[in-house]
Amino acid sequence: MFAFGSPATCSPCAFAGIWRVSEGLRRFAFLTCEPNPLVAPLHPKAMPVILAPEDYDRWLDGEAADACSLAQPFPSQLMRVG
Repeated sequence: MFAFGSPATCSPCAFAGIWRVSEGLRRFAFLTCEPNPLVAPLHPKAMPVILAPEDYDRWLDGEAADACSLAQPFPSQLMRVG
């Protein structure tokens, strides 16, 4: 499990995802990026793009270029593996 913040102040977070309708069905995917130092030993190829709560509106309603700038490794110092 990944958590956002310190153990005493864990907050929810979300994966950046995209969706579209194809052949009458909704298709969903989440985005990945290079792994940060915490994730790399567990999965060296990629990690999900994790959005902090303050970035949700930028991802959902922002300009495309601004939303794309969020597709980067989440800071490992703000995560824990448990």
